[in-house]
Amino acid sequence: MEKEIISRLVKWAKGKKAPPHKVLIYPTNKCNLKCPFCYQRLKPYDYSKDLPHQRWLELTQELCKMGVDIIQISGGGEPLMVPETTLQMMEIIKEYGVTGRLVNNGTLWKEEHIKRVVEIEWDNVIFSVDGATSRVNDKSRGVKGTFRKIIKNIQIFNHYKEKLKKDVPLLEFSTVVSKFNYFQLGEIIKLASKLKIHNITFEPVFVSNPEVEKLKVTKKERKFILRNIPKWKELARKLGVSTNLDALVEVKEIEKTGELKKKILKIAKKKEKKHPFLKIPCFEPWIWPKIEADGRVGPCSTIFLSDFCKKEVSVRERSFKDVWYGKEFKAFRNMMKSGNLFEACANCVSTHLYWNRKIREELSKVL
Repeated sequence: MEKEIISRLVKWAKGKKAPPHKVLIYPTNKCNLKCPFCYQRLKPYDYSKDLPHQRWLELTQELCKMGVDIIQISGGGEPLMVPETTLQMMEIIKEYGVTGRLVNNGTLWKEEHIKRVVEIEWDNVIFSVDGATSRVNDKSRGVKGTFRKIIKNIQIFNHYKEKLKKDVPLLEFSTVVSKFNYFQLGEIIKLASKLKIHNITFEPVFVSNPEVEKLKVTKKERKFILRNIPKWKELARKLGVSTNLDALVEVKEIEKTGELKKKILKIAKKKEKKHPFLKIPCFEPWIWPKIEADGRVGPCSTIFLSDFCKKEVSVRERSFKDVWYGKEFKAFRNMMKSGNLFEACANCVSTHLYWNRKIREELSKVL
């Protein structure tokens, strides 16, 4: 557990304020893939409302000056759909010495852009990889040829890291676990090792549209995963690939992703009585907010303040600092302090329960 997370939460627990540890920023919701589990399938976005290029650059500077530890460029879309915006934000982040992470689908890189990212010593590039073969990966990502493009671009990254004698960016996989690939997690670990991938984050498929119900693993498939996790952990250890497989072990009902509200509350109520802050169901509104492509701010990666407050809460014309320390965030945090959860928390990413438990354990040592 990173010390910065705990130190910031301790400040909040003692009535002081602190900037976020990490901010997720979504420069666009446009995407070139057609992942069947994606929220995009509902066609929810009005791309004309996306923040303009210059505002994203201003926001990036704001976050850096505010003291954010990590800025993660991600999205409901593909950041490389707006390459100059994304690349210029990355350059600003590194000019300020902030840790930068980029989550991308790996298909849209130009060689000169890869070289540029390696040269600025960007910290982490995370590729969405859902299979160890074209058949499995491309079925999960909805477009044939995706796997081939990803592999080629990872190899180019490794080429320039070696040529320019750079240790970074560290390359990672982000893998959505579903019926498409649950049986291939071990092969994905082997592929990662072959491609010099540093880390794999496995996440149970997120319930974002009605079709996802058919993609979640069944009880039988979950048992297969849990039965094989010890073997996969040992394989990853031998190959030098870090994973979050421990988090999957903890999530005993990963086939129930989308029904987690009761589980979150139950975990929180079990915990320490010595400090009220430890009873908070979820700590993300104090450490891990997001900024959507249209400027809306969320207290976590799943929901929006606008939905909670029933009014627009955006950085289109307000500074992020004003929103972060403002009345809307305060109201949301107060709800959490009271032991309640917003209704949309039922669709939380299930492995976040693991991280909230870890945070609570560390906080209990200092509060």
